[in-house]
Amino acid sequence: MSGNPADAEDALNTAMLRAFHGFSAQAGVLANEKAWLSRILHNVCMDFHRERQRFVEPADLPDAEPLATPVQEDALPDEVLMERERAREIRTRIHALPLNLRMPLEMRFLRGMSYADIATHLQLTNCNVRKRIQLAYGLLRSSMADMRYTG
Repeated sequence: MSGNPADAEDALNTAMLRAFHGFSAQAGVLANEKAWLSRILHNVCMDFHRERQRFVEPADLPDAEPLATPVQEDALPDEVLMERERAREIRTRIHALPLNLRMPLEMRFLRGMSYADIATHLQLTNCNVRKRIQLAYGLLRSSMADMRYTG
């Protein structure tokens, strides 16, 4: 488990629970209990590994220039301040999204990446990327219901 004792303990506990729940159904059929238990542990470790691969660390993403808040040339200082505060609040709410939804959303809307590029980078299908962006957008939209734009 990549040298992480906590992950190894989690994998062993999960494997033991699966074995406990499945043993009564397999008790009369099992020829080699040790091999059966080893296979369960192997499968659990592979599941943990696959789950960990689904999430990419933000440091692994392509670099993007810092996000600027668009400001109108003839805007009053208080309007500029309000727009900056609104942009900061939106960024905070984006950051509060679950990582598996936030990453595709940021890659698509903040970095301008195509769905195919996002799918390749996150090792997902194109449909899965679109669904995650749709879910993230829905969560973001509902969390921003209290923010009324008065501009």
